[in-house]
Amino acid sequence: MPTDIRPSALAGSWYPAGPQDLRDSVAGHLRNADDSAVPRGRPVVAVAPHAGYIWSGDVAGGSLGHLATWNYERIVLLAPNHRRPLRSASCPIADAYATPLGDVVLDTAGRDALLRSGVIISAPDAHIQEHAEEIQLPFLQLLWDDVPPVLPLLIPRLSEKERNSLADALGRWCDGRTLFLVSTDFTHYGADFGYIPFVDDIPHRLEVLDMGAVSQITSWDAVGLRRYAAETGITMCGLEAMALVMMLPWPTAPTMILTGYRRSGDREGDHSHSVSYVGMIGTLANEVAS
Repeated sequence: MPTDIRPSALAGSWYPAGPQDLRDSVAGHLRNADDSAVPRGRPVVAVAPHAGYIWSGDVAGGSLGHLATWNYERIVLLAPNHRRPLRSASCPIADAYATPLGDVVLDTAGRDALLRSGVIISAPDAHIQEHAEEIQLPFLQLLWDDVPPVLPLLIPRLSEKERNSLADALGRWCDGRTLFLVSTDFTHYGADFGYIPFVDDIPHRLEVLDMGAVSQITSWDAVGLRRYAAETGITMCGLEAMALVMMLPWPTAPTMILTGYRRSGDREGDHSHSVSYVGMIGTLANEVAS
């Protein structure tokens, strides 16, 4: 039994605090998954947003809902750090994360192996309030009765040497038995985010900007994704995490598809302050058994 449990930081704000209300909410979002759109093969990469469920839950569910029929040995959850600056990729020291639906056990063996290798650190304060990690967990709890052990990693801006070392260490899990879940929002547009690259035709130009990043991901071009970010300044908070997954030594490049796209401005009818939400799934064609 886990003894060091990180309590929920989001229940009652980012998602419902009541177990049945949360279960109903997540189940509704998961119904957005369209299995007919996903290519043949085992899903090994998922991309899901991390805003409150009223904003991004349908997009997250449209991606993660494709995983229910598959089994994994672990889930590596890669997210940006919002709460504390980090000098290296970080993992929590907890044994489990709590949500109103129960505890999600962490992959402590995988974590300890990465810590021993020196490619990550543990900065507990960075994880205590980090929404980009916890927001994904109730989805996993509805997908599986027994959630595979989860290894949360916060990925800050890395040097090329750090990026390569971490990619080499994570490469041991590119065998189809591990799911890499990238928690990221895409463009954060508006004065509050310090990003106003255009002021007219905002909804259309936001979509063009976001789909430019999506195109780099579907092309499986990590260098191209980082170059696109440098050229456009796109405020995609999990870009470093996404690029890292694309650098891993996969047997073949996963086939990535877009499963959902929405902006907070669509809900509000005002795109002057808007965050973009993207869902994606990546499969390995030669991995078909569950």
